[in-house]
Amino acid sequence: MKQMLLDGESSSQVFRTVFKDNVIVYADGGYKFFPISETLKKNDYVYKNFVSQENGEIVYVDDGQVVHSLKGIDVSRHQGKIDWKKVAADGVSYAFIRVGFRGSTEGKLVEDEYFKDNIEGALDNNINVGIYFYTQAITEEEAVEEADFVIDLIKKYDVTYPVVLDIEETGSSTARTAQMSQEDYTKATIAFCERIKEAGYTPMIYGNLKTFMIMLDLEKLEVYEKWFAYYETPVYFPYEFSVWQYSSKGKVDGIEGDVDLNVCMKDYSD
Repeated sequence: MKQMLLDGESSSQVFRTVFKDNVIVYADGGYKFFPISETLKKNDYVYKNFVSQENGEIVYVDDGQVVHSLKGIDVSRHQGKIDWKKVAADGVSYAFIRVGFRGSTEGKLVEDEYFKDNIEGALDNNINVGIYFYTQAITEEEAVEEADFVIDLIKKYDVTYPVVLDIEETGSSTARTAQMSQEDYTKATIAFCERIKEAGYTPMIYGNLKTFMIMLDLEKLEVYEKWFAYYETPVYFPYEFSVWQYSSKGKVDGIEGDVDLNVCMKDYSD
């Protein structure tokens, strides 16, 4: 442990090496230890097979170095005007596009101002499309309202990748979700996902370690696809996930500034 710290490893990385039977999360000013569940399904990835390329992109390969993953991005109004022809030429095969969000104070449902341009630009350039919505629902009823809002906006488009509920802590004590319990978050998540599934789409949950280990009860969400955000290597999550968002500082031709980069181990377009 001393040598790891001297070599510049973070305390979190050291703890995770020592306490291998726990998922360790640094949140709210301290470390929290969660024994790895024997009942939850584990992912079967060989972590050393997530390989960083010279350009900073990560691919998943087999032992013969054959790539078994797909390059993707996720975008919103924050990326501004996108040249989707250049994005496609840069090897992006799918894009998760933000359809909208619920406000964290008044709770208003808002369509992303670039949603239409982004989904049509991606599809016109043969990029597979998934959708994400940033939730601030505080009840199951509001979660269903969010799902219906999403469905209404995407129903005329060919959405082959999952429809994702983006669950993140706002960090504000005045946010409308500030007092929600794990049970509240979990019930709202199930309500959204079930409504999305009823409409014929694949529901998915997006989050980070705090989302999945603290905010949600994973035991009740096993049936839904997971998209995991984690910006260190190797990826640190023992349970099943299909998409790994590994960078928020990616560079892709056709997009000015930073963009989130994702590696996906499942082709949802099949």
